[in-house]
Amino acid sequence: MERQRTRKVFVIIALLLIVAGVTVAFAALSTTLNIDGTGLIQAESWEVRYENLRSPATVTGEAVVETMPTLTATSVTGFHARLSRPGDSVRIVFDVTNAGTIPAEIGTLTKEGITFTGLATDVTDRAADEALMAANVTYTLTYTDGAAVAVGDTLTAGQTRELWLTLSFNSTASALPTDDVEIGGLGITTIYVQD
Repeated sequence: MERQRTRKVFVIIALLLIVAGVTVAFAALSTTLNIDGTGLIQAESWEVRYENLRSPATVTGEAVVETMPTLTATSVTGFHARLSRPGDSVRIVFDVTNAGTIPAEIGTLTKEGITFTGLATDVTDRAADEALMAANVTYTLTYTDGAAVAVGDTLTAGQTRELWLTLSFNSTASALPTDDVEIGGLGITTIYVQD
C-alpha cells in the first residue's frame, strides 16, 4: 500500500512538473510589440475671395451703368445697367483670389437663368419683345482670355485671376423691342472647394 501511495505521489509530482514545463514553454513563446509616435496638424488657411473691383465699368455703344455693384469678399451685388441698341455691352471687372494656403477649385457653378419681362401694354408686343431679348442678350462670367468660368477651374494658393462679368446686346440683332424690357436672373453662385 505504501508503495502504491508513493507511486501516486510520484505521478502527481510528475504531472505538476509537466504542467509547469508547458507553462514555461508558453511564456517563452510570447512577445510584446509596441507602437509609439507623435503627429502634427500643420496650420493651413482657407480664403477664396473677391477683390479689386475696377471702376468705372467698361461700356460699349450707348450702354449705361446706372448702379455700379458693391463688392465684398463673397459677393458682387446691386449691379444695374441699361442697354439700348445692338452692340451695347457693360463689363464689370474684378478679381477672384486664393489668399489661403490650400489649392481650390470650383466645385459648383450655378447661373440663375436670365429672364426678360416686357413692359409693352400690348400682350403680343410684350411677348415679341421678351422673345427678341431672349435671343439677343447674353450674360457671361469669363476670364480675360474669354474662357468661361467653369466647374473644375483651379486657383492655386496665392493665385489671383481677373474676372469679367458682361451683359451684352448682340450686335447682329436685326430688331429693337417696342418698349422697355426688364432683365432679371443675373445671379451666379460659385462654390470653391479644396482641390
